[in-house]
Amino acid sequence: MLTEATTRGSGQKAASKCSYSRFSIGQDDGKKGEVYGFDVAKKTKGRKRFALVDTLGLVMSLVVLEASCPERLGGVTVLMEAAEEVKTSLVRLWVGQGFSGENFARVVRQLASAEVEVICRSSKDFEVLPKRWIVERTFGWWNRYRRLSKDYELLVEMSEAMIYGAMMHTMLRRMALT
Repeated sequence: MLTEATTRGSGQKAASKCSYSRFSIGQDDGKKGEVYGFDVAKKTKGRKRFALVDTLGLVMSLVVLEASCPERLGGVTVLMEAAEEVKTSLVRLWVGQGFSGENFARVVRQLASAEVEVICRSSKDFEVLPKRWIVERTFGWWNRYRRLSKDYELLVEMSEAMIYGAMMHTMLRRMALT
């Protein structure tokens, strides 16, 4: 887009270039980063955040992957990131229905020596699922931070760092209250 701007004092119009990038024109200018995909089942594009949290909702491990990554693969990836730290302390892993399957349970047993318990819905109506609300509460905490409410980051590492920074802020606030 070419716009005209008047230079001060001369009264002449000078041409200056201005880009307007609000609408997608179809070219890939790299604004979303390399790790970016489309999840066909959920009909969403972008990235998925996989988090391993303790019973208090504090993050033990975190991985941000493209949206086209299957849930089981993301779950194994986040568990591999924290394998050494959680090998002795992890007893049971509560997961959603997207992580069900015997192969996933076998990999969890090999990596962390823990059993997998799948939390399933019993009806189509809304209900608070037991133990599932713990990780959903953690995701809700992240929405308090502007840069975590949407995927603004170009690099996956920066997105992970922002989440760790938000969790550090949450933990420091809790410690200050006691």
